[in-house]
Amino acid sequence: MAPRVLHVSGTNRQVGLQVGRGTRKQIHDFMGSYHRSRDIASYRPARGGGWFLRAAKTAYPNYVEELEGMAEGSEVPFEHLFIVNYEFELELLNMKKKEEVEELKGCTTVFLNYRDGPRVLAHNEDGPAGEQGCLVVAHVEPYRLPGGKTLPEENFVSYCYTGILPGVAYSFNSHGLCVTCNTLVSKEAEEDKIGVSFACRAVLSATSVEEAVAMLKGDGVGMCIGYSFNMASTKDSTRRMYSVETAAAVGQATTLVSVHAVEPADGSTEGHYYHYNLYEHLSVPEWPMSPSSHHRKARASEMAAPRNKGDVLAVLGDIKDPEYPIYRYGSGKDKGYTLNTAVFDLQEGVLEVHTANPTTTKGPALQFFLPA
Repeated sequence: MAPRVLHVSGTNRQVGLQVGRGTRKQIHDFMGSYHRSRDIASYRPARGGGWFLRAAKTAYPNYVEELEGMAEGSEVPFEHLFIVNYEFELELLNMKKKEEVEELKGCTTVFLNYRDGPRVLAHNEDGPAGEQGCLVVAHVEPYRLPGGKTLPEENFVSYCYTGILPGVAYSFNSHGLCVTCNTLVSKEAEEDKIGVSFACRAVLSATSVEEAVAMLKGDGVGMCIGYSFNMASTKDSTRRMYSVETAAAVGQATTLVSVHAVEPADGSTEGHYYHYNLYEHLSVPEWPMSPSSHHRKARASEMAAPRNKGDVLAVLGDIKDPEYPIYRYGSGKDKGYTLNTAVFDLQEGVLEVHTANPTTTKGPALQFFLPA
């Protein structure tokens, strides 16, 4: 079944309010079974909540207001939703020694970039089975900062997890910036910095890849933990695509950022690149992941190099690995589940959303036109 599409508009608070009202049941169902309810019950400013909130208000007061609106619309205390948006940060900050991190929210991304041929950014959005996410189509009015500067309006489409700010999955905006994301688990984490949800939400306002990268460096605060952003733009005359990996910069008011460019290939060079839930080009210590990422990476390396969109879908829909397939069904040892597959076809100017294995369906369940 295709995810619901919510059309929202107004100020940041009004947009959050509309999302909260539109997903109230889903948020209440989620909170009723939330596995970190102990963190919510023990929420205290001195135990991290205050650090996180202070950093968020310093860097992105507009998005704090958006989350406040979501809390009001869903009739859930703001502190509860705020903790949900810092779930992974709390987990990594509390980890001392752990065998592995469970990859419920893993993901697989495929880049395909040929100079005179296909230009595709495709992505399996993997999460917990039963997740009731939705696609938000948003128009956000300009925001006046306390110092007097006015931030421009925002227009974007984003797949959103229940109770989470837009931006952590796959999205595109009116500037032609297309983004997918992969969870990463660097061992470095700092309390008094920006959470992933807020950093991802900020990227939705970027006018270009360069501006998005500048935002991720932190504006004098920096990110609490790392994350991976896969980016391409319909308006980039170079036709490059980008893998951007981030990690916390310990003791510094910034973020470690590594940018790998996927150059447009010609007939003599390969034009594909894969990204999983592993650091590929930023050298930082990371917690061991469950076997899924390593299995997905190994299986993709066995397959023929993709040359067209059909080949890309064949990679993302592959189930040959019996224990940890690329397209995940939440069965056996692998508890992760592929919620949907997003295909940014930049040559055709369209986002396709597949809600079942793309190798077994006739076509996407949803389509959105990308800005030219």
